[in-house]
Amino acid sequence: MKRFKKSLVISIVFLLVVLTGCQAIGGLNINKMMVDRLSVISSESKQTFSLELIPSSSALSAEDKEMIDLLNSFSIRIDHAITQDSTTASVEGAISLDGKKVPFHLSVDDKTITIWLEGAKKPLFISLEGLEDEALSELQLSNDESLSFMKDVSKFFFNNAPNPANISLTPVSEKVNGEEVSLQKLHLDIQGDELVGLVKSFLTSVSKDKEGVKELIGTMYDVYYPIIEALIPVDKDYNDEDYDDEEYNEEEYNEDYDGSDFDGYYNEIKESATFGTLESIIEDKEATVIYLINQLQKSLNELLVDYDKDVEEMFTETPELNEILGKDTVLSVDVMVDSQLHIRKQNMDLTVQMPDIEDMPLKQLKIHSTSEIWNVNKPVTVNKVDTSHGVMDLDLNNMIDLTPGEFLRNFDQQSDSYHILQDNMNISEKSFTLNTIKYEDEEDYYTPYPIPFSKNNTMMVPLRYVAEQLDAQLEWDGVSKTTTITEDLTGSTIVLKHNSKQATVNGEAVTLVQPVTVVKGEAFVPMRFITEALGATYKWNAEDQYLLIERQ
Repeated sequence: MKRFKKSLVISIVFLLVVLTGCQAIGGLNINKMMVDRLSVISSESKQTFSLELIPSSSALSAEDKEMIDLLNSFSIRIDHAITQDSTTASVEGAISLDGKKVPFHLSVDDKTITIWLEGAKKPLFISLEGLEDEALSELQLSNDESLSFMKDVSKFFFNNAPNPANISLTPVSEKVNGEEVSLQKLHLDIQGDELVGLVKSFLTSVSKDKEGVKELIGTMYDVYYPIIEALIPVDKDYNDEDYDDEEYNEEEYNEDYDGSDFDGYYNEIKESATFGTLESIIEDKEATVIYLINQLQKSLNELLVDYDKDVEEMFTETPELNEILGKDTVLSVDVMVDSQLHIRKQNMDLTVQMPDIEDMPLKQLKIHSTSEIWNVNKPVTVNKVDTSHGVMDLDLNNMIDLTPGEFLRNFDQQSDSYHILQDNMNISEKSFTLNTIKYEDEEDYYTPYPIPFSKNNTMMVPLRYVAEQLDAQLEWDGVSKTTTITEDLTGSTIVLKHNSKQATVNGEAVTLVQPVTVVKGEAFVPMRFITEALGATYKWNAEDQYLLIERQ
């Protein structure tokens, strides 16, 4: 039953993603239209995307209301996207969030990604060279192989996918990028309570489409066998006489055979089984394809026998699905195509009804998107991000070393980009604890830091650990016995001298309540001073004897 639930949910999601079935409507070959969209090499387009969260009627917590309001303010507008080829593209548009609007410009090729955000002093630059593992590169498909494979998969799916009940085709005249174009509008509505039936129809069709399944599995074999061969090296010195662990079991293979009349089935399987190695079976394409076909059809037939009963049990065991997959969950799509079956315009509205359960803050989730496409498969040239004044390099192999302050300092503090990163995304947020209980046997309780201690009613904390947890930089001067700490977000400097109460913060003298104290080579400083100097706050948990230090 659990396997059935998982299979059904995956199938439902897949149907929602691909939106429609394959049967021709009014002469429009939907299958060809959907497959041909994968052959679009170049184009220009624009698009919008927005969310709408409808709160439940129950009283919302302040935190839930804040989150819903924030997500409802989110939208993406792409004013101009250009796809020059399979590896080269550019996108210009704007992101809106919490009343802030950030224009952006992105360009990408096979070696680099460059992103400009309004308010950034320099574009963000990501090099893709050196990221690919040489060992894995041999296992990756080329662009042509990937495209061909995706076409075959799409063709198989749309050959078997059913149409929803509400689907229609009408001629329309629409503006695409300001130009009036004669199009065919394919409209469809899918309600949540249709999806279970659509999945059953799809699985039934697949179970009968033996030739289609055979062709698809054969294609998958051709694509992935070289990868499997690279992962599982074949022992060329293997001798069949060395294999005596198993013999061919005719009854076992009878269970996998569905009775279809396929010449050579037993001979192929028996020959591979007798050889006795995984490599030898996989090497035999025909035997592998036959085996997988029969395994798939056997699984589908078992699934379909009790499909309706299992669906009923699933809805009984999980009553929330009655609302999620009910009539109020609706996908509405308009796909407009030209005479060459190129998709030129799309509108999509998805409403998901949320279950009426305790603590559920949402009643409905709505997603809306629109798009227009022109210059399909015509020569176009991307608009590259201007890098003439330098870039901020982001090394994807060492992103963990990039501190929030280093990233934020590339943005004007008055810009919307800065405030979204700092206020909405909270990229500078930090939180950690310091245990203050000292165990006699340190092996009983390991901490990655020296244990804080109280000195004359002042809590002393390890300087280096606290500073590094807050991304500060430390520099030790052995001659003057001073440590200079550079705060990450503002760049302010703190200078401390060992065994002294005298310190400076941005050049201004400060007297500590207790001197910097060195214990076993580790410097300890007053907790209140160092946390406040580094822009953090602290809380004392008296019951469990630990400190909580936070930075927003």
